[in-house]
Amino acid sequence: MNIKALLKALRLRKFATGLLLLQLSLTIGLMVNTVILTNSAIEKLNKPLGFDVEQLISVDLLPTSGAYRDTNYYQSITKQDIAKITAMDGVISAAYYNQLPIQNGGWNGNVQAADFPDDAVLARELRNIPQFYTSEIGLANLGVEIIEGRALNASDDITSDFYNPAKNKDDIEQNIILTESLAKAVFPDRVAIGELTNNGRVVGIAKDFVISPSHKGKAKYYGLFGNFLFSQSDFEQHYVVRVEPGKVEQVQAKLSDTILSVQAERDIIRVQSMTERLKNYYSQDSGLASLFAMLSLLMILVTVVSSFAHAHFHVTQQRKFIGIRRALGARKKDIMLYVFSENWLLNLGASIIGVATMIGLNIALSQVITIDKPSVLLYALAVFVVFAAGSLATWLPAYKTTKISPVIATKTL
Repeated sequence: MNIKALLKALRLRKFATGLLLLQLSLTIGLMVNTVILTNSAIEKLNKPLGFDVEQLISVDLLPTSGAYRDTNYYQSITKQDIAKITAMDGVISAAYYNQLPIQNGGWNGNVQAADFPDDAVLARELRNIPQFYTSEIGLANLGVEIIEGRALNASDDITSDFYNPAKNKDDIEQNIILTESLAKAVFPDRVAIGELTNNGRVVGIAKDFVISPSHKGKAKYYGLFGNFLFSQSDFEQHYVVRVEPGKVEQVQAKLSDTILSVQAERDIIRVQSMTERLKNYYSQDSGLASLFAMLSLLMILVTVVSSFAHAHFHVTQQRKFIGIRRALGARKKDIMLYVFSENWLLNLGASIIGVATMIGLNIALSQVITIDKPSVLLYALAVFVVFAAGSLATWLPAYKTTKISPVIATKTL
């Protein structure tokens, strides 16, 4: 095999060779980043969140009746809803929430120790902590365990005091529960139980669970919980229903009718399992991975077609040269190796350029989404697929080349 002759033949077709090299390198870059995106999406969906996602159904609804402006009426209907939902077959418990886990934004606020120095700078991750207001069973309903102190109870409910016009809201000191990571961040050098924060006194520590999946590090576990029924008709209501294993679909199908049977003047915005909520949360990640997968498959198909066309054109152009080699005693396998060698040489060049393409595409994606860095193994796998696809596409032209008769070939000279 004469490398110089192969390089000379490729230089004679600079434009076609350049396009094929660019295409092959783009294919490698796309494939590597597609696998990274797909693995990331699968990992996010399958990663344990620390609460009973599979057994939960969330309900988002919005009151449409003016009667809900009366906070007593609002609270009465909410409690009737919870009682009727809890009585449904297959339901273990139900609770109301001002917001739900697995979301971006929401009801957030800073959390700090009451004796935090006025001239000190609060850590960035403590400035926007998700604050949940629910019933005394709110955490247990999610399947979250209290690991220190106690759970919230009926005496912790500040709803009546909050909506009592005779009470000064600034004088209300509520009892709260912090997640373990948040408690350690707010009180790094002491036990949090019994300590006072700017949001209330800590009576319990909940086991960490993923509240804000998009946050980095321990911040994804930060959460504050209080016993309070937020009763504002202009805002969405949220219920979470905990069901027996295997009965999610059965209960989910009946929830809307059950709620509307208590009070019909509500818009049921959505009823979905927490698993569906999680999938929707990561829908952009999954969609982007699917798009890249489709593009990668398309590029592989184009690679096969382009490699076939390039090899076929090469064989046609080199017919005289191949005929001479056959006449001089070259064997069929020597001719096939010659044709394959040009494709392999192109793939080798593309694999080198593909490193830059792969890294460049990864850097570009990292500017808009969180994406892992490429690995040597993924790069090697992509190169192998490109080599395999190119070789497969080159086989037919190479095989046909071996059918060229030395006598017929030399007659064209």
